[in-house]
Amino acid sequence: MTAWLLKLQQRNVFVANEKWRQQFASRKNELLKWSMKNDELLRRDLAIYVFNDFATRDEILHMNHDDFEAKHFACARIKTAIRRKYYWLKMLKKMTKYVHICSDCQRVQVHHHKFYEKLMFISFEDVNSFHMMIMNFIINMLSAKNLYIEKTSDVILIMINKLIKHTIYISMIKNLNVKRLANLL
Repeated sequence: MTAWLLKLQQRNVFVANEKWRQQFASRKNELLKWSMKNDELLRRDLAIYVFNDFATRDEILHMNHDDFEAKHFACARIKTAIRRKYYWLKMLKKMTKYVHICSDCQRVQVHHHKFYEKLMFISFEDVNSFHMMIMNFIINMLSAKNLYIEKTSDVILIMINKLIKHTIYISMIKNLNVKRLANLL
């Protein structure tokens, strides 16, 4: 692959006439990332630069994803493997697309979530609202003045509706009895 990339780069005007130096001359930080060593390959951060040769890019993706030793790894692993050796413009987008449209990966992909069911109407007769509620207290808190009941509160009542995932926080006093709590609710 390296010999093939060397031939491609030697035929390309961007490398042969060293236009890459002229293009990045105004941006010193970007110019420092690019180099050409003894092997005469243009590199960016030690990764070989691959030009707009789609066949070569697809072959690199195939070698790092579809090959027997590559084992169809996920996007993150393929990205790190390819970025270590090669560089081209918009490579992350191309790699993500390549992995997502891989037919083998789509066939054997493991779904880690529950499959969605058809939406159905929930009648109020079927739902007992108190079976869908979770109540809990946070106690022994520092006292704070509650503006609504004009007393200091040191307990927080937490009510969670599991059906609609709605949470209500109510500040209360510790010596509240069951009758007063029922009246509040």
